[in-house]
Amino acid sequence: MELRKCKNCGAFINSESDFCTACANTLNYNKSILKNYFEDNGSTNFGSISSVSSNTGVSPNIVQTYMTENEYINSADLESTSFASLPY
Repeated sequence: MELRKCKNCGAFINSESDFCTACANTLNYNKSILKNYFEDNGSTNFGSISSVSSNTGVSPNIVQTYMTENEYINSADLESTSFASLPY
């Protein structure tokens, strides 16, 4: 098994995962927060990525990725609203 770098924090890891244990746990926790948020507020009345981020405390990049993966937003529409370059 080769050493890899965590895609989030850059720590060296010795596994096939893309994230270290701490980052994977944080990402899973953020995804559960978003899942609960969308279940409580409905999948059509969520507002913008910024409003979801401010209401949940989850970074806009993670919100955007979660919404794309769960088909709340279309990935083709993200070019004008992408948060990928924003530090959080």
